[in-house]
Amino acid sequence: MEQRAGGYAAERSGKIERRLGQGQDGIVWLSDRTTAIKVFERQENYLRELRCYQRLQSHSITVLGGFTIPALIAHSDTLMVVEMELVTPPYLLDFGKAYLDQTPDFSAEVWNDWEAERRELFEDRWPQVRALLAGLRVHGIHYLDAKPGNIMFGDEQPSQ
Repeated sequence: MEQRAGGYAAERSGKIERRLGQGQDGIVWLSDRTTAIKVFERQENYLRELRCYQRLQSHSITVLGGFTIPALIAHSDTLMVVEMELVTPPYLLDFGKAYLDQTPDFSAEVWNDWEAERRELFEDRWPQVRALLAGLRVHGIHYLDAKPGNIMFGDEQPSQ
């Protein structure tokens, strides 16, 4: 994955500086252009994230519910790389598990469990997160990966 990130950066006359983080979907590096380069493990997650960023970009959305969303800079289908701007909290990141234009077909029990887990994760901030998620749904984005780290308020430390 590091080779793909470096290859992507080199195609744009740049290089990767250091790893910013990683998750289940891929690894993110800081580029010397002061952007984030995310390399994906699986094509499905790459396409989900790319399409969400493209949807948001087509509606000129960079802030939603007070949360900054990184702007898409460029991407490579061949390398499964998305390059985006760096953001500071409060922000919303990571659309690799989002559904575009379709609600996931989960049972009521699964949805109830999902919401209970999120309510516990975000505690008194859950209403603000729930409003953010509703704002995304207005644009056809069903965001499932709501967790600290992906949704930062600005007064907590990001997980690495």
